[in-house]
Amino acid sequence: MILLDADMKPLRGYARDSDLMDRIQKAERKTFPKGESLDFKQELRKTNTELMVVLFDVDDKKSLAAYMLYARLHKITLLHKVCVLENYRRQGLARNLLSRLRERLQCQGCEKLQLWVDEARQPARGLYESLGFEIVTRAEDYYSPGRTGLKMVLEIY
Repeated sequence: MILLDADMKPLRGYARDSDLMDRIQKAERKTFPKGESLDFKQELRKTNTELMVVLFDVDDKKSLAAYMLYARLHKITLLHKVCVLENYRRQGLARNLLSRLRERLQCQGCEKLQLWVDEARQPARGLYESLGFEIVTRAEDYYSPGRTGLKMVLEIY
């Protein structure tokens, strides 16, 4: 798990509180439909899966602001989840997290970052397109009947 502060810098000397994973799981269930929420404890057992977490200082406590889950497969990274909690939206956190991930992957020799997004989620699509992601596949009923999925890819140079 990679812990970052509000400036996307690594948190040094922070002892993870024992309920951080519980807070992430709770945010996941609150934010995403039942069939789309992930079990992070299970996902993180996979050796190629990583979680980036952004924590803000609020009243001398670390407040969960955002998280991103991805899996590295040789030259391709699959982005499974990006979530910014409601109180922290529209501050550029998702953009900053994705930029940080891109830099990290570029240094590791990754060539592509790939994701699926619901065609109806305009804010997410707009963000991904503004970062250079391109739609490569459209799959009707991908998420559920009537919900189309778009596979988007970002070439990392």
